[in-house]
Amino acid sequence: MSSKNRLDPIPQPPTKPVVGNMLSLDSAAPVQHLTRLAKELGPIFWLDMMGSPIVVVSGHDLVDELSDEKRFDKTVRGALRRVRAVGGDGLFTADTREPNWSKAHNILLQPFGNRAMQSYHPSMVDIAEQLVQKWERLNADDEIDVVHDMTALTLDTIGLCGFEYRFNSFYRRDYHPFVESLVRSLETIMMTRGLPFEQVWMQKRRKTMGEDVAFMNKMVDEIIAERRKNADAIDDKKDMLAAMMTGVDRSTGEQLDDVNIRYQINTFLIAGHETTSGLLSCTIYALLKHPDILKKAYDEVDHVFGPDVNAKPTYQQVTQLTYITQILKEALRLWPPAPAYGISPLADETIGSGKYKLRKGTFITILVTALHRDPSVWGPNPDAFDPENFSREAEAKRPINAWKPFGNGQRACIGRGFAMHEAALALGMILQRFKLIDHQRYQMHLKETLTMKPEGFKIKVRPRADRERGAYGGPVAAASSGPRAPRQPTTRPGHNTPMLVLYGSNLGTAEELATRMADLAEINGFAVHLGSLDDYVGKLPQEGGVLIICASYNGAPPDNASQFVKWLGDDLPKDAFANVRYAVFGCGNSDWAATYQSVPRFIDEQLSRHSARAIYPRGEGDARSDLDGQFQKWFPAAAQVATKEFGIDWNFTRTAEDDPLYAIEPVAVT
Repeated sequence: MSSKNRLDPIPQPPTKPVVGNMLSLDSAAPVQHLTRLAKELGPIFWLDMMGSPIVVVSGHDLVDELSDEKRFDKTVRGALRRVRAVGGDGLFTADTREPNWSKAHNILLQPFGNRAMQSYHPSMVDIAEQLVQKWERLNADDEIDVVHDMTALTLDTIGLCGFEYRFNSFYRRDYHPFVESLVRSLETIMMTRGLPFEQVWMQKRRKTMGEDVAFMNKMVDEIIAERRKNADAIDDKKDMLAAMMTGVDRSTGEQLDDVNIRYQINTFLIAGHETTSGLLSCTIYALLKHPDILKKAYDEVDHVFGPDVNAKPTYQQVTQLTYITQILKEALRLWPPAPAYGISPLADETIGSGKYKLRKGTFITILVTALHRDPSVWGPNPDAFDPENFSREAEAKRPINAWKPFGNGQRACIGRGFAMHEAALALGMILQRFKLIDHQRYQMHLKETLTMKPEGFKIKVRPRADRERGAYGGPVAAASSGPRAPRQPTTRPGHNTPMLVLYGSNLGTAEELATRMADLAEINGFAVHLGSLDDYVGKLPQEGGVLIICASYNGAPPDNASQFVKWLGDDLPKDAFANVRYAVFGCGNSDWAATYQSVPRFIDEQLSRHSARAIYPRGEGDARSDLDGQFQKWFPAAAQVATKEFGIDWNFTRTAEDDPLYAIEPVAVT
């Protein structure tokens, strides 16, 4: 076999003349077939697709090496390339080198950040309430098509949060015409395999697809045009469309044109509803098959949300659904809706300790379904559903690049935070209200389209009685003490101690917190300068103090901190910062444990290593829990130490009468 195997020693299944392995794969379930082949052939194998090789990799050690973005980049080929008929050069289907990818990526980072999630939360609750209200009105013997309703939920959520459009799926018998056109188009795309004479026998379907794409484009173009007509409305809106219409790419100074905005909206609708609906459907399936896990989920929801189903869950409450998040992550492990992604080498490469040679441009498929079942990472029983795989302790011990449901690096799904918050909220509201009934004793059967979802999965629900929610009282609102008597503004000190407040921020959170730092410091008499970290490369002051607040993005520094981080990594003298006094607060999300707080930690370590003195230990804010609360706890304590450090006899506080000295718009980039 090796004499005929041109990629030897990479294994290959048996081939047929001319077509190679093209017709050997199960056309209805190719990913599941590839997953079975991975068990037979090992962590790497290749297929001959009519002369074009595809290398399939699933072993963690190899995937870890292939995750190096300096050597490998996302490649848009096969079915994903054909999705460009709908998504154009949107974030999902653009090549990294295309100008609109980096432009859109830079502009959209902020409207997918933590602050933006808080502004979208009420709209998410709005749509989730429509779902549970529909279920509440069902008769006892009515069945629920889980995938249908989860698709309606996620589509309506992205429509409302993305561009303030209501598809009103829960008020229709069938899907909105846009969705029907989208589904037909994706089906045609997935049926297309590049076989001889395929265009002939698919002529009718291709014609219908052309009409569907034209209809979708026209509808989205009209939404954009309507928003353009009212310039004031653009300024008032805080959705993704407003961010795209007003945002400016920091790197190029350019904005997105309306055609690319259309492609981004189409992309959000495809990726935003397909994947999250699959996640929720698989999660409900897993809960029904594991009553012990379901009970723990009920307990957490009852404790966090409380017994009052009429009280709308707050953003902070959703972030407290720790076990629900573990369940969702475990569902993403076993049934990732996006089950594979493609990359290729940027130059000729050798991987696996020199064992496997890959030519520049070779199409490599990272088979996520098999990676997530690698026994070397997930233990001897990797097919078992166990949310404890995502406890904080387990995540801290797990090697990086072992869990990849959202892709890799800079090309990872920009909406992953949106999806996880939406899913946790919806699942929490469902469990708060309903007992789930698996009346069919359904067994998982995955249908593959662009994503993977359960097929034919139906359940029944019964409203939970108040006594089933336990004795949890839920959060108690603070009692109002009535209007306060006016207070006289407090005289502020004028000691004018120099204070430099620096931030590194892509999503806006770190910049906002830095602004709050600067506000409080200036009100309390410091001579404050506020700027990005990159503005102060090579010129950290030796007088006064330096307060730094910085985030990480996929383990890399934010755009406005990259040069500063590079400078700190240079060969600096040991005493380069001998007279610098500083404090660092890091922003991150522990969902991404592999790179959590990596850049703030590096900044802190490098400053200390080169003789700077930390006046207070580094603080950490975790967007997965309560970043604001963590900041509010850290900053006053740091400020108290700082005032003593600078010999200032002052209680570092402010009153409600003090107006902010700075303002930030957290969503729409201008």
